[in-house]
Amino acid sequence: DPRLTRIGDTVYMTYVAFSGFEPPRVALTSIPTDDFLAGAWNWRPPTLISRPGVVDKNAVVFPEKIGGKYLIFHRVFPDILVDRRESLEFRPGEYLDGQVAVAPRADRWDSRKVGAGPPPIKTADGWLLIYHAVDDRADGTYQVGAMLLDLEDPRRVLHRSEAPILKPEVTYENEGHKRGVVYPCGAVVLGDELYVYYGGADRYVCAARYDLPRFLKELKKTAVWS
Repeated sequence: DPRLTRIGDTVYMTYVAFSGFEPPRVALTSIPTDDFLAGAWNWRPPTLISRPGVVDKNAVVFPEKIGGKYLIFHRVFPDILVDRRESLEFRPGEYLDGQVAVAPRADRWDSRKVGAGPPPIKTADGWLLIYHAVDDRADGTYQVGAMLLDLEDPRRVLHRSEAPILKPEVTYENEGHKRGVVYPCGAVVLGDELYVYYGGADRYVCAARYDLPRFLKELKKTAVWS
């Protein structure tokens, strides 16, 4: 589940590191932007940045500092946690701690667990976060939603989709290694269009697109979430 964030001259990648027998953890590596664009894969040796013995996944680095600090979203069941850091360098024995930023909502489509998808996209209306979630009533199905976060304090959710913006409906989202899964890891804005890249059934690479101004307009119709 890799996520890429470009900050200045560096591309950072977070991903799930799994040995096969210990709980999955968050790993962080980076590469100079020029090397990345040239296909010269000179990645820095990865660092495990989440605590041992704790299942921690879905980490994303915000694409700019907020309040002079780097922000990292990550997921310890069932919540999205946030860490504010002076540096993205982790010394030995230094790990993510996290405070709850976004929790599931009882009796909604995202009632069981939530996790950040692609790194948030900055808009005039707030940070646009595409996220995945699971409902207690269908715990084998992953669906995708969206929320707008406050630009100065992303722990504050301004708007949050009342229904999924994407759910597994077509064949390639329901036939694969894990049926019923749409799982977003990338998003970009090209012109006025939002592209979301996601995995279908843990087998296919998929993309969905939508007009961004219209998308934000519809999202802002949802209730303010405090």
